Amino acid sequence: MSFFIPAEIASAVNTGALPPDTGYYPVEIIKFEDRNVLDRQGNYSYFIHLKFPDGSTTREIGSCPFNAEGVMAPALAALSEDARKAKIGGMVGALKRVALSAGITEDYMAEHGLSTDYLVGREAYIAWLGRPSDTPKGVKAYGTPKAFILKEAYEAHEAKGEKPEDHREFPWRRAAAAAPAAGSTKPMPAPPKRNGFPPPPRG
Repeated sequence: MSFFIPAEIASAVNTGALPPDTGYYPVEIIKFEDRNVLDRQGNYSYFIHLKFPDGSTTREIGSCPFNAEGVMAPALAALSEDARKAKIGGMVGALKRVALSAGITEDYMAEHGLSTDYLVGREAYIAWLGRPSDTPKGVKAYGTPKAFILKEAYEAHEAKGEKPEDHREFPWRRAAAAAPAAGSTKPMPAPPKRNGFPPPPRG
């Protein structure tokens, strides 16, 4: 007797492995998930799900100014033109970096727009900040994509054996920086010597 797991199921289910350490990685975009909620600014919210070469997965939250039909988020429509343009630029810029990393060209997007449907299943490249190695026992801390990068940048970093710089701040690091180092506490200075009261003035 044997069993068969369909390819789409075998591909979609991960083994439970934790994402890798800090580095540059190719990743497969496996899903754009509509969170069906608006973010705090009133824009559409999504998760982008990524799979590493070892089969481990992660997801990154993002916001989009337009829904699947290209309808603008109501909160944006209420803004002034300049404010709306700035907000749209930031969100669309983030999605374009994903698209460029996945091989979609500027020319294509200029002519056809960008549907996240066409990103699913593509390979992209990321600078990945892994779970901090100094995380205290029992404390939850996760890795996160630092940036989506072009394939050429990925290959250049790999050739040099480089890793992304990690400037994240964590509560335990701030606490350690604020605490005095062991053995560095200085003793309190001795009180100044008193020579008695000065003599009263002569009349």
